[in-house]
Amino acid sequence: MKKIAYISVPHFADCDAPLIQHLQENNDIIYIIKVSDDTKKLTLLNIDRLKKCSSVVPATDYRGMEALGNIVDLSKTYIVNMPSTKNYSPSSIWAIIKLTLFLLKKKVDVVHITSPLNLGELCLYFLRKRMLLTVHDPLSHSSNDDLRNKIHRGLAFRLVSNFLILNQSQREVFISRNHLEKKHVYNSQLSIYTHLQSTKPQYPATEGYVLFFGSISSYKGIDILCEAMKEVHAKRPDARLIIAGKGTIYFDISPYMEAGFLELHNRYITTEELVGFIRKAAFVVCPYIDATQSGVIMSAFALNSPVIATNVGGLSEMVTDGRHGMIVPPKDSKALSQAIEALLTDTSLLEKMRKNIAEDYIQGNRSWETISKGISHVYSQIP
Repeated sequence: MKKIAYISVPHFADCDAPLIQHLQENNDIIYIIKVSDDTKKLTLLNIDRLKKCSSVVPATDYRGMEALGNIVDLSKTYIVNMPSTKNYSPSSIWAIIKLTLFLLKKKVDVVHITSPLNLGELCLYFLRKRMLLTVHDPLSHSSNDDLRNKIHRGLAFRLVSNFLILNQSQREVFISRNHLEKKHVYNSQLSIYTHLQSTKPQYPATEGYVLFFGSISSYKGIDILCEAMKEVHAKRPDARLIIAGKGTIYFDISPYMEAGFLELHNRYITTEELVGFIRKAAFVVCPYIDATQSGVIMSAFALNSPVIATNVGGLSEMVTDGRHGMIVPPKDSKALSQAIEALLTDTSLLEKMRKNIAEDYIQGNRSWETISKGISHVYSQIP
């Protein structure tokens, strides 16, 4: 049996943890999380204070790991202690050097990373021939295509030997653009964020609304959603929209607020609040202008909430039109308003969709159990 090191960051813990849970059942795998001072309280981590030394330490050395420990085996989990928030600081670079030495000492056969390494982590590429990179974004988001990001991605796609891609619609473009061999690009997918199912919800005062949640950015198409809801509200005065997430409002939202159908929570949303928002919503909308795949959809599906999504990136692979929700063209407020009105009107269809989501994502071929079997096979293919 090969020894696997799965290296990630707290931002991805909601999708990493359930995958690791199943991978640890049939693989000799250790889970390694790079944690800095500004990520020590993200997702499933609630660490009060990082140790001042740059080192790799057992997760059991820290308090605040209870939520993660409910999912994965903490005895096989390690924290890369990175006290500085700057990736290029001496302490951060030293922590990565220690991580590289740690992996060599452990004699791991496969190093699975979940994002391109930054310039302060380049020494890890010493192990590149045994690396597998999960590509969350085969094509960069329009709002995250700066020079630094291009450099990090360019290096990764040239140095790493094997890739795990999470949506198939962008596979050929990804391979062609980066001049990769098809046999080294493996298919996979995301599944539901299971930790939300056991989170005690903090409910909002209302229910039955249309919900948008997640970080606010121009590629999310929130302005188009507001315009669509204006049309829905004109026909259904009881229709309401909640937008919950932190970010800069990039358009004039005041007319929609004044119309009375929009409730805005432009701030950090706790996990308890998020679960409450999803559980009380009629359904979730992802009106994105561009995308790859979406953690928002996996959060909604964890609580069996149907989703209306736009036909961009791999969203239509996650949301089967008519089964898990509805797919509409991007930048089309009319089509979006019609889909919203249709689901608000047909409660029996919504209930059927909820059952379909549970059937496919909890027990079916979209479950973490099935996905982990596929990734285990990928590990066996890496020399």
